Amino acid sequence: MSKKQQVDTTEQTVKKGLNTKHIVWPVLFGLIGIVWMIYNEFSQLGDSPVPLSHYISNTTIWFLLLSVALIVIRDLSGMGRLYLLADKKLGFGALFRIRMLYEFTSAVTPSAAGGSTLEMIFINREGISFGRSTAICIMSLFLDELSLVLLFPLVFLFFPIDIFFQVAGEASASIASLFAIGYFAKLIWVSILFVGIFVKPQVISWLISRIFSIKWLKKWKLKAFRTAVDIKACSKEMRHKSAGFFISNILLSMLLWVSRFLIVNALIMAFVTASDSLTFVDQVIIAVRQGIVLVVMMIAPTPGGSGFIEVMFESYLGEFIPVGMVSLIIVSVWRMLTYYNYLIIGAIITPRWLAKHFPRKKGNESKQEA
Repeated sequence: MSKKQQVDTTEQTVKKGLNTKHIVWPVLFGLIGIVWMIYNEFSQLGDSPVPLSHYISNTTIWFLLLSVALIVIRDLSGMGRLYLLADKKLGFGALFRIRMLYEFTSAVTPSAAGGSTLEMIFINREGISFGRSTAICIMSLFLDELSLVLLFPLVFLFFPIDIFFQVAGEASASIASLFAIGYFAKLIWVSILFVGIFVKPQVISWLISRIFSIKWLKKWKLKAFRTAVDIKACSKEMRHKSAGFFISNILLSMLLWVSRFLIVNALIMAFVTASDSLTFVDQVIIAVRQGIVLVVMMIAPTPGGSGFIEVMFESYLGEFIPVGMVSLIIVSVWRMLTYYNYLIIGAIITPRWLAKHFPRKKGNESKQEA
C-alpha cells in the first residue's frame, strides 16, 4: 500500500469513527432503556407515591456537586496518564481534545470498543510520532485492563463474593456467569499484553501465527498480526522506563476507575433519607457492582452499551435506590455525566478537529461544485 493510500485509509477510518450521525443510535437505545424504567418504576408505586421532596435534603446539592467533581477527577486522571506516557510533550488543550474524542468514539460504538482503535490516530495528529502513539495506546489499554483485573481480587479478599451477585436477596447466576466469562477474558488479555510488553514480544507473534492458522479464525489473522506489531512497538518504547513511571501510571489508572465507580455512590447519597442511610458495606457493594456491570457490558451489542446499561442499572442497583422519580433522576444524571456529556462535547469539537487535521481536498470541492 502506498503512502497516499495509507493516508486516505486513515482519513476514511477517522471520519467514519467521528461521524456525528452515530449519536442517533445510542440516544435512541438510551431512551428505550429509560422508557422501560419509567414503566417499571411507576408500576410499583401504587396509589400513594412518595413525593420527590421527601428525598431532598440539605446535603443533596453537595453530593450532586461531588458527583460532578468525581467525573472531572476521572478525566483529569486520564489526561494526566496520557501526559506521562507522552513524556510530557502534550499541552492541556491537546490532552483535552484527545480525551474527549476517545470518549466520543467509545460512546458511539458497540461495547465501547471504538475509542482505543482511533486513539493512536488522535494522539499522532496532535504531534506525537505514530510509533510512540501506538505504544501509548497499547500501554493505556494494558493499564486500564490491569486496574480492573487487580481491583476485583482486592475487594473479594475482604468481602464475601456472593454479596455482589445478589439481586433482591437472591443470587443471580446469570450475572455471575457473565462476569466470570468477561473477567477471565480480561485476565487472559492482560497476561498476553504483559508478556508482549515486558517479557518477550516475539512470543505474541508466534502465538498469533498458531492460533489464527485455525480455519475459522483466519479472517482475523491480519488484524491480529497488526496488534502483535503494535505490542512490539510498545515494548520497545516502554520496557526500559523507571519503576516510578509505572507506579505513577498505575495509580492514575486506579484513580480513574475508582472515581468513575464512586459517581453513583455520590448520586444515591444525594437522595437517601436518614431512615434509609447506607452502611459502608452498602457503599462498597454499589461501587463494585458498577465494575461488574462494566465487565458484563463487554457483551452488549448496542453503542456504548446504551439501553443495556440503563436496564441493568435499575435491576442490579435498584435495591439501594428509592422507587419512582428519584430512580429516574439518578440514572439520568449518571448517564449524563458518564456518557451523554461526551456525545455532546464530541459533537461540538469533532467538526473543527476534522477540519484542522483532515481538511477537504480542493479537487473534491471542485467536483462537488461542478
